[in-house]
Amino acid sequence: MAARVIAGLVAVAAALACAPTLPRSVRPQGQSGAQAWPDVAAPLPARHDGRRDAALIVSVEDYAFMADRPGAHAVAGAWYRYLHEVRGLRARQIRWLRGSEVSVKAVQEALSTMHWRVGRDATLWLVFVGHAGNRPGAALGTLLTPGVTTRDWTAGVPVESLLRTAGHGLHRELIAVFDGCLPEGTGAPGAAGLPAPALPSPPLRGPPGSGAAAAPGSGPASLGDIMAQTRQRVAEDMARRGLEPADTVVFTSGVGAGCRATLPGADAPALSYLLLGALRGWADADGDGRVRAAEALAYVDMVLRTGSQGAARPQARGSDLTLARDARERGPVPASVRLPGPPVDDAAPAESGGVFVDDRMNKIDRGRFTMGCRARRDLACEADEKPAHAVWLDSFALDVHEVTWKDYEACVRGGGCSKVALSRCEVWTGEAFVRGAPLAAEFLGEDHPVVCATWEQAAAYCAWKRKRLPTEAEWERAARGAEARAEYPWGDAPPSCERAQTHECGSTTAPVGQRPAGASPEGIHDLGGNASEWVADWYAKQTYRRPFKRNPRGPDRGEVKVVRGGSYYDGPGFLRASYRYGLSPQWGYGTVGFRCAR
Repeated sequence: MAARVIAGLVAVAAALACAPTLPRSVRPQGQSGAQAWPDVAAPLPARHDGRRDAALIVSVEDYAFMADRPGAHAVAGAWYRYLHEVRGLRARQIRWLRGSEVSVKAVQEALSTMHWRVGRDATLWLVFVGHAGNRPGAALGTLLTPGVTTRDWTAGVPVESLLRTAGHGLHRELIAVFDGCLPEGTGAPGAAGLPAPALPSPPLRGPPGSGAAAAPGSGPASLGDIMAQTRQRVAEDMARRGLEPADTVVFTSGVGAGCRATLPGADAPALSYLLLGALRGWADADGDGRVRAAEALAYVDMVLRTGSQGAARPQARGSDLTLARDARERGPVPASVRLPGPPVDDAAPAESGGVFVDDRMNKIDRGRFTMGCRARRDLACEADEKPAHAVWLDSFALDVHEVTWKDYEACVRGGGCSKVALSRCEVWTGEAFVRGAPLAAEFLGEDHPVVCATWEQAAAYCAWKRKRLPTEAEWERAARGAEARAEYPWGDAPPSCERAQTHECGSTTAPVGQRPAGASPEGIHDLGGNASEWVADWYAKQTYRRPFKRNPRGPDRGEVKVVRGGSYYDGPGFLRASYRYGLSPQWGYGTVGFRCAR
């Protein structure tokens, strides 16, 4: 007994010896005599609702070849204090890399360790405070290590590699904060006076597991091909190990000229400081004590657009997760902090500030379901839907809503997508489908599903979002439910205008999510009606006669791609969960949209 007590005391002493020295106060002082900002390291009531969470914190304050990042360690220490003292993470569940400890290898190894220490259904936190390479047109950036140079900042830690590791696991949520910009005057690779970095180009291989190499003479793979294959291998490896995709939200300081590194009137890191304040309750706009990701971004945006920071565009991408509960502290508003510069222009358009990109996806657990149409039960079965057969699917996540025009336009602006060519779209005129016929203005509402996109455009959009098109089996599993008991996504009740947008409910598409009674068992909207949807597979009438029993992906080649789900143009028989047909991938159709999977 005494030996156990002594061993316990030794373990506690060792933990205390390894614990970092935390700042007693993080209260940035404004320049030009402005009053200090509130203390984000001040004690809060302990909730200990995150005892199964894990976190990696990285801070770099002194750079060898770039301007320093004042306050990076202090605000990182405030993150440590919040996670440890308020949420209840133990010291072994938090890894904090500082200064000279930060390298590409150290960050990757520390993240791998924390990735396996986070508990099932818990939250993995990833916080970086330092300089970051963010350039327009790139959804992701690079975290700069202390010794990186202005001419080779791509040698830092790629954000995408971190998210690939952290984005799947036994944990339910991932909250990532990347607080940093390129220092003023630092160019991006390829800009005038700075050579573009050489990127490795190994030979392109065939699909993971195929063992096939690229055709002779095809040349080296593009970086996009390499990254796409890497993502696919990682996803398949995660699936084999039973690691599910996490609900994720990623905060960044913005890109290009819209990136803001410091608080208005102070040198302290802006994004981290304001998000810590948001977790204390400063961002609780509706007064319910809970702080959601969109609320947090709105608060950060409001502060950074005040005064001389009017061009700031902080961003958040992912699910609108609840970041904190019982958070009721009143925070500063710009007027009380006496920020320098002109007042906020209340008439400024909303898009001039922060952008929350809602990537809401619902997770569908791994398991077996019956795919196809059971003829004894469903008299509307068609030949290509038979025979019904058992299929095993690994877990995946699917967009709650179809991709909208607003979503797609963001991809076009970001350089990841080409514009939809309405002149090449097959449009229903009321009498026939006519290529290039005018598409009624009602179709083009920003919250309506984007139609007329080709299959290639749909796949490119999903890749830009670091997602993919769902397979045909995944789409049907989402529409049918785990027990494959339902004829329609909402059940066996016949279609109605409360459940689906069909030809009986209007002659155009409707805003996504307007038929909640028609949602699937996992809460996926518009799988029946509104717009039909491209999926990943090639179409063949005989596919189900030689079914693959685990994660089927359809034929290796074909002439047309599978389309699933009925549209506004269709009647009840075409809204069935098992109904399938094929269309040419090189054309767009006024009845066909898409959604993404991960």
